[in-house]
Amino acid sequence: MSRFLVVGLGHFGSWAAQTLYQMGHEVIGIDANPTVVDRHAEMVTRGIVGDATDPALLADLGADGVDAAILSTGENLAASVLVAQALKDLHVREIFVKVASHEAARVFESIGVSDTVFPARQAALRLAHRISSKAVFDYLPLSRGYSMQEVAIPDQWIGHSLRDLELPKRHGINVVALYDVLTDTLQPVPDPDTPLKESDLAIVVGRDDTIAKVLRVDRTGG
Repeated sequence: MSRFLVVGLGHFGSWAAQTLYQMGHEVIGIDANPTVVDRHAEMVTRGIVGDATDPALLADLGADGVDAAILSTGENLAASVLVAQALKDLHVREIFVKVASHEAARVFESIGVSDTVFPARQAALRLAHRISSKAVFDYLPLSRGYSMQEVAIPDQWIGHSLRDLELPKRHGINVVALYDVLTDTLQPVPDPDTPLKESDLAIVVGRDDTIAKVLRVDRTGG
């Protein structure tokens, strides 16, 4: 079990806190609004009402002992920066910050947070990729230009094994898992010698343009 701190219990912070708590982790949630904290009483291990920009408060609640912190403090960039810096001073190992713009992301990157998250941007990217290709069922951006995608198996892959296809060597993409929609089973470590089936969905990782090209070529036979 890990310990997490979630600062700001709005929509994003609330979902993060609930999910981590349901996964069996210890979650400390902090928000300046008492009503919000009361509403999350059964969704976190500890709910704290307070100003997270106060370094003394963060120290008192044990922020220096958490495995990671998630900041979701709304549009107040200055307050978020103060919280992030206070957590850095407490030697919190990993700090993730919800941001609304590239400019805000650059500010947090300059003070050394672990990562910034664009919920609206990522949701838009996922939707755009899903509706632009009937072969893509889900899309998760990783770093710039790279993603993890859940895709339908192209016809030309059916009956061939991953070893036969040599996708990493030929195209620079990796199949990290297979999901059989008929049996509702997931193979998190696919057998490289098992022939692929029409009912398989592949979870692939690689460059966006490469994945799109491979799916397009292998579906048209080009």
